[in-house]
Amino acid sequence: MSKTAKDCLVEILEDLDDEQFKKFKNKLVDRKEEPRVRRGAMQHADRLDVADKLVSTFTEERAAQVAIEILEHLDFRQEAAELRRSVQGGGLQSGGDEAGTSPVSAGDSKFMVEGKHFVDHHRTALTQRICQVDPILDHLLEKDIVNQESYDQIRAQTTEQKKMRELFSGPLNSSGMRGKDEFYLILEQQQPHLMRELKKT
Repeated sequence: MSKTAKDCLVEILEDLDDEQFKKFKNKLVDRKEEPRVRRGAMQHADRLDVADKLVSTFTEERAAQVAIEILEHLDFRQEAAELRRSVQGGGLQSGGDEAGTSPVSAGDSKFMVEGKHFVDHHRTALTQRICQVDPILDHLLEKDIVNQESYDQIRAQTTEQKKMRELFSGPLNSSGMRGKDEFYLILEQQQPHLMRELKKT
């Protein structure tokens, strides 16, 4: 039987010792991006509780990516690499909590360049050259990649470059491949000339 994202999360969390697990929980509740996990919910949570909370908060599709980001931030690189291999290894099933959710896999995207998503590969160029961020945000909000709070926060930035940095570090970072794929498709529509140039580099 194929493993779900939750199964992979439980396995990795069980590999952490108590001190590492405590640091993981602290970093999870300290995340500033939405949606957020309340500190009280983690106070007495065990490994299974944390895996449940990750999936219920971020969905099957995004939970593993959020966990990988936390592990890497804590410099638990071996565990992050193992979790990434698990979710990329194929055969993962959605836990069924959300209809139509695709399996978690960082390699599922069609828009990869040299092992990275196109928008990550060209992050600097996109940040510097996109001159109208608000219409892009409108579409991302419509697709539920950006929530209303993040939308307002990004629009409040004083320059287009600051808006792009906030978008990359917040919603696009936490939404995983689905968010980046949607962003790519929006750019294809709204920034066709820039996208053609970047594809040639």
